[in-house]
Amino acid sequence: MSSQVKQSLFSQLSVNDNIFNTVISEISNNSGSSIPQPVMIIGQEGSGKTTLLKRIYNSNICQGKSKVWIDGRFIFCSEDIISKALHDNASIVFIDDMDFFLTRCSYEEQFRLRKFLYNENAPMMIGTISKVLPALTEYEAPFFEGLKNTYIYPVSPDIITHLFNSQDLARARLLMNFLPLTIESVKTVYNIIKLNDIPEKDTNILVSMFSNKYRNTYQSLPTNSQHILNAFESGNTAMTIPELRDKTGLPTNILTAYLKTLDSGDIIRVDKSIKRHTKYSLKDPLFQLWLTKSVQSL
Repeated sequence: MSSQVKQSLFSQLSVNDNIFNTVISEISNNSGSSIPQPVMIIGQEGSGKTTLLKRIYNSNICQGKSKVWIDGRFIFCSEDIISKALHDNASIVFIDDMDFFLTRCSYEEQFRLRKFLYNENAPMMIGTISKVLPALTEYEAPFFEGLKNTYIYPVSPDIITHLFNSQDLARARLLMNFLPLTIESVKTVYNIIKLNDIPEKDTNILVSMFSNKYRNTYQSLPTNSQHILNAFESGNTAMTIPELRDKTGLPTNILTAYLKTLDSGDIIRVDKSIKRHTKYSLKDPLFQLWLTKSVQSL
């Protein structure tokens, strides 16, 4: 497959036309509505949410509208959104990475934003988040209802068969085992194989690309949490409390407390499918690979 064809395929994957058309339809339907319905685009990191939101922002239907773009990383209260919308007299408010607002702010604070959005002549809000949060699912949450949620689903694993020849396909599949099924992951794997002629170096290159991220995550954790993660570095087998206790030397009550924190931080997976035999494992296989290659040097 030529590089031109591959680039065209990447371009097609980068934009989810179905979601684009859905949101454009919502904007059209909300035109003239006194209380437009907010829209939330949900997709994991690397799925193309920001690219999609920018495409909507620059679409023909939005060209004649007053609009404002807000980076969610800099939102610390509802007033950060409301004041900017009012200052620009916006009819549409685009918020990228709204996860920050929904996780930083109390429900009381989120209710202030909801009250603003569900008021007469309020702007339409279109936001993106990387996963379904309690702020959208808990019954008492301000945005439990009233949002139009759209989902960017993972790309098909078969997509790599169209991008790699038979010789490189095994390399691509091995690397994809460590990454989420997103277009960004496919691009990462494609670039590694394209620029590296030595297959044995593939995983080292992959780890080096994310090394700073994982090092920062690891070093920001308490010492006991690091001890728990170190227990996973030698393999991907899920472990029970007794097994972790033997590996870390931590007592059960301490282990339980720190495992709960790691679970809430979305770092570990908790499997309670077998009664009284709960197992714990790392969620991110690439983080585990980084631990295997790096933890002894930390």
